[in-house]
Amino acid sequence: MTPLLNKSSSDVHDLKNYRPVSNSNLSFVSKLVERAAVKQLVDYLEVNELIPKLQSAYRKHHSNETAVLWVLSDILIAMDNQQVTLLALLDLSAAFDCVDHDILLSRLQCKD
Repeated sequence: MTPLLNKSSSDVHDLKNYRPVSNSNLSFVSKLVERAAVKQLVDYLEVNELIPKLQSAYRKHHSNETAVLWVLSDILIAMDNQQVTLLALLDLSAAFDCVDHDILLSRLQCKD
């Protein structure tokens, strides 16, 4: 794996600022197997209606844009009905960096 900095402004000498990038190093065959497995899983979830109708991730013809359009539509409908509307947005992009990795690893260990 080729380590890359989490953010370009990070300290290059601090090893905690690096993350592994495996996608570019995976073989062609493993990418094909992964794609086939994902397709089977998503097909199963959709056929058995296990994915919420408003979920945009991992679905054909759905994207961030469709999710934003649904939210915007809900806000506009609420405004038309003179309802109070609140939108709270959270940026969790660096949330994993705040986790104490030693505690996380100890909790993830298998207990016999």
